[in-house]
Amino acid sequence: MQSSRFQQHLDRYVGIPLCVLLRLFCRGVRVPHSPQKILFIQLSALGDTILAVPTIRAIRHAFPDAEITMLASRTNLNYLTNCPYINKRILFEMPLHRLLLPLRRERFDWVIDLEHWPRLSALLTYATGAPVRIGFRTKGQYRHFLFTETVPHIQGRHEVRNFLEIATGLACPVQALDLEVWCDSASERWVRETLIQEQVPPHAPLVVLHPEAGRRGEPRRRWSPENYVALADALVRQFAVQIVLTGAPDEVNTSEAIAARTQHRAVVLAGRTDVNQLAALFSAAVLVVSGNCGPMHLAAATGTPVVGLHGPTNAAQWGPWSRNVCVIRAEMPCSPCLNLGFEYGCQALPDGTSPCMWTIQVEHVIQECARFLE
Repeated sequence: MQSSRFQQHLDRYVGIPLCVLLRLFCRGVRVPHSPQKILFIQLSALGDTILAVPTIRAIRHAFPDAEITMLASRTNLNYLTNCPYINKRILFEMPLHRLLLPLRRERFDWVIDLEHWPRLSALLTYATGAPVRIGFRTKGQYRHFLFTETVPHIQGRHEVRNFLEIATGLACPVQALDLEVWCDSASERWVRETLIQEQVPPHAPLVVLHPEAGRRGEPRRRWSPENYVALADALVRQFAVQIVLTGAPDEVNTSEAIAARTQHRAVVLAGRTDVNQLAALFSAAVLVVSGNCGPMHLAAATGTPVVGLHGPTNAAQWGPWSRNVCVIRAEMPCSPCLNLGFEYGCQALPDGTSPCMWTIQVEHVIQECARFLE
């Protein structure tokens, strides 16, 4: 879950006491074999939602007649717009008091919390009044007190497999491990028309660089802009590709600064795509290079080759989940330092990046890109 430092402190210092207190009112129940109404909760992180799709799919297949609802952020719900496993979507937004009563009125049989550490999602799970509440038992987070069924969150195990333990614990057979995107024709048409407007030759191979990585205002997972400039120039020189730079609306400046310094024209689409247009763009590309973030997982879900750059994050746990990927890890003894996503082990450098991200050499990234482009 992405959140500000104030929200993290509020979640910890108010959320933990509430979880411990409300534990006194929790009662154990037997898991019903055929739930009629199931709610999934994933409040913020796009990457987590993408990685949870095999689990959602397995539960849908196990209970084809159940009504499945997703409570999530706007970006997550946009990603799930055409998902065939979800019947209803509820937008997570403040103030919470407008959300709690409608959730209780739904009378869900199961509520499945897909978050790993926030107490807020556990409190929302409890507030639904559902007889069966399922979530992760994460070390040191004290959120599991509010669940009737828990699944251990294992550090170092890929998050796809951590999520699948939920399906396994509910006796739901897992038939496929692949991720999915559901690009509609409008998004694909937007990509074609936008590339024409940007005067990209129709048969030019597209390489998408996504320079930002992760939380807004937290650039410690980011590879430096100067490295992206050098990478872009080398890929154009060696493979005659068209470079496209992507990012969120508040990441436009980074992409524009990179494009301004490249020797060959790079197309900046940062701030211009929604999540499904971004997925369609990734699908049209021959390669995506990114740090660890939601768009990296989105690119992997399309099946397009991905080179993922990992410094603070554990690639074994958060690496791109696809056969067509290459993971490049930082070379420092303290890397990786992140398990849940916020517990950085070092101070940021003056430019905001982590020291470990500077150990990833441009030449190494070019070599791995060449494996997919040659």
